[in-house]
Amino acid sequence: MEHLLGGFITVIQPINFAMILIGAVLGMIIGIVPGIAGPMGVALIIPFTFTMAPIQGILIMLALYVTSTYGGSITAILFKIPGEAPSIVTTFDGYEMARKGEAGKALSVAIFSSCVGGIFGVLVLMITAPQLSAVALNFGDAEYFAIAVLGLSVCSGVGGGSALKNVLAAMAGLFFGTWGMHETTGVQRFTFNSTGLLMGISFVPAVLGLFAVGEVLDEVEKHFSGESSRRHKIQETIKLGMPPLRDIIRMKWLYLRSMVIGTFLGTLPGVGATTASFFGYSEAVRWSKHPEKFGTGIVEGVAAPESANNAACGGAMVPLLTLGIPGSAVTAVMIGAFLIHGIRPGPMMIYQQADLVYAIFAGLLISNLLIIIGGIIGVKYLVKTLDISYSKVGPAILLFCVIGSYALNNSMVDVWVTFIFGVIGYLMRKFGYGLAPMVLGMILGPLCETSLQRAMHISDSNPLVLFTRPISGGFLLLSVVSFFYPIIRDYYAKKKMS
Repeated sequence: MEHLLGGFITVIQPINFAMILIGAVLGMIIGIVPGIAGPMGVALIIPFTFTMAPIQGILIMLALYVTSTYGGSITAILFKIPGEAPSIVTTFDGYEMARKGEAGKALSVAIFSSCVGGIFGVLVLMITAPQLSAVALNFGDAEYFAIAVLGLSVCSGVGGGSALKNVLAAMAGLFFGTWGMHETTGVQRFTFNSTGLLMGISFVPAVLGLFAVGEVLDEVEKHFSGESSRRHKIQETIKLGMPPLRDIIRMKWLYLRSMVIGTFLGTLPGVGATTASFFGYSEAVRWSKHPEKFGTGIVEGVAAPESANNAACGGAMVPLLTLGIPGSAVTAVMIGAFLIHGIRPGPMMIYQQADLVYAIFAGLLISNLLIIIGGIIGVKYLVKTLDISYSKVGPAILLFCVIGSYALNNSMVDVWVTFIFGVIGYLMRKFGYGLAPMVLGMILGPLCETSLQRAMHISDSNPLVLFTRPISGGFLLLSVVSFFYPIIRDYYAKKKMS
């Protein structure tokens, strides 16, 4: 407590607190703009920290990291444009709530969930960082494969609709995840002699196409067919802040489960907040008494991913500070910044530079609290854009999609990917195929493939290694149950109706 109190005293000094405020504002902006993700934001800010004291440079990066993870949920809810990859899952229910005139409620839940999840992740980081690092180090390739399969197993039940169509959509996502140069062998697959596809299909442009461009095309069709558009004037008075206490109490176990999942997955190097948000959402579906309501616009569908992905931010700092290993793309960029400022993260850091470490803890806590303030001040103006005619909003969405996809790699290939996946997303909506399972396949497919190949290589091609290791065997058993449950449920539901 003495070190933590000293950390807070350091952080609340005017110049240091000003750095947190600047980082929070920049992070919110970066989170809202598609294609400019947290890693890019941190990388861009590093040169400006060269002349700062180490703690000032680190605090501005931490605040940017935390608030950018939340900021993506704003456009995800209002326009179905995930500003950040972890906010993709928030579009499933958040956007549907906005369509029903509950934009304010969805944004309030996102603000509260992000703040609570982030604080939980930091508290776990402070208390159990060394222990969590030790557990994470026990995860080998077999465990990574099993946990990826467990994530894929929920594809049949995510987003409602036909379980079979959801499985087919997930298989399509797995297929698209194989494009590009093979990570292990270097063989090119489905690159069509294009250098822009050597690294595979860029995830952000594909998601922008599936969700944002596909939605615009869907709205254009509704306009010409005479159907009512989704743009409704806001009849309610938008009130942002704390969600009703009854909702918080009702979702207490959902919050706890999502935050634990997010924090733990954040400690696994390379997994990150995007995967954490999907697992938080999928576990909410799995444990819900009414899983069919997910994807239709319920608060649980916003609370689960938002609390999980922000908890993963604190979790990702665990291996960085205790082992010197990045837990996410942002912390990988941060390692370079730490070294530039003469700070070497690793096992001895908490003993040799305790004041700095606890100032980092205090900075993370304050940054998460700023989510509430920044969210309430900024969002109450952004939400009014729902009153604007879609004939003006639609072209603006397409413009942001083009800018965001091109800015990612400065490649026109990514722009074409955005529009091609926009058509795919439009057709999938039209014929009842789930977008969430496809995205799930694209995220977890590469992790699943490379982990399996490494596990087979290490075990001399013995598949039993996947089942004889307790953790991986347990995850695979849960995967079988999770995959077939929605299919069996749908079968009996149809049987009762007939």
